[in-house]
Amino acid sequence: MSSATIDTLVPTSSIPHNASQLVDRFWRGLQTFAADIARGFINVSHHSFALLGLLAVLLALLALAKPEVRTLTVQNVQGWLFTRLNISEAEDAKQQVLLRSLAAQSSELNPNQLALVQAIRAKYRIAPEPLNALILEVYDLANRANLDPPLILAVIGVESNYNPFANSPTGAKGLMQVLPDIYAEEFTPYGGSMAIFDPKTNLRIGVKILKESIDLSGSLHEGLRLYKAGGDSLSSESDYVGRVMAEQTRLKDALPKPPPRVNVGKISPQKPNP
Repeated sequence: MSSATIDTLVPTSSIPHNASQLVDRFWRGLQTFAADIARGFINVSHHSFALLGLLAVLLALLALAKPEVRTLTVQNVQGWLFTRLNISEAEDAKQQVLLRSLAAQSSELNPNQLALVQAIRAKYRIAPEPLNALILEVYDLANRANLDPPLILAVIGVESNYNPFANSPTGAKGLMQVLPDIYAEEFTPYGGSMAIFDPKTNLRIGVKILKESIDLSGSLHEGLRLYKAGGDSLSSESDYVGRVMAEQTRLKDALPKPPPRVNVGKISPQKPNP
């Protein structure tokens, strides 16, 4: 076949055009493949990043909110977030302790909490900033354990006089006088046995023991006796229970009294004078 015939069957101008189409198809396929990978990655990581971003936005918006609203909302959002991200309760507890500051401004407390700070400072010589943080921690733990915050504070006062480094003759240590030999495993998630002297960790473990003691004994009085005895005889703990209850009453009396309710009823018509 002559070259003229070949040129007639396959025009030379179509060869670059076909090559351009092949290159274009290759790039479109590559772009589609990359887009599919990107969408898969986004689908996998979407929930975690979205939830973390939502938490960051909410925390920023709550920075100027009222303290009590901010605290409650942050706790609820964190609980929901940890559930969605499959964070266990133990990990949550550890992170809560690690993230909380050992000091706080008075502006972060609500009126009831401020009143308790003043009542405690009137009896114990404590700097206000760490006491503010302690009050916030107590309210958080009391809400979780369904306990009265003044009760927890009363136990702290009677047990250690708010000294985080207190040590009893029986070896109990810290704010709530936890026995390290009995509850050593409780401190493992928080860094080991020396965490017993960390006020927040000691408080968290102490409240857990107090709650278990009350639930096990079936009453507040017996629960306090069991908490103090720590497995020993309960016969000598009546004085301890009385002191805790008296301190709880003192703290509750210091709380702001709600305004009296005014009953608005029908005014009976006055009888005419005879």
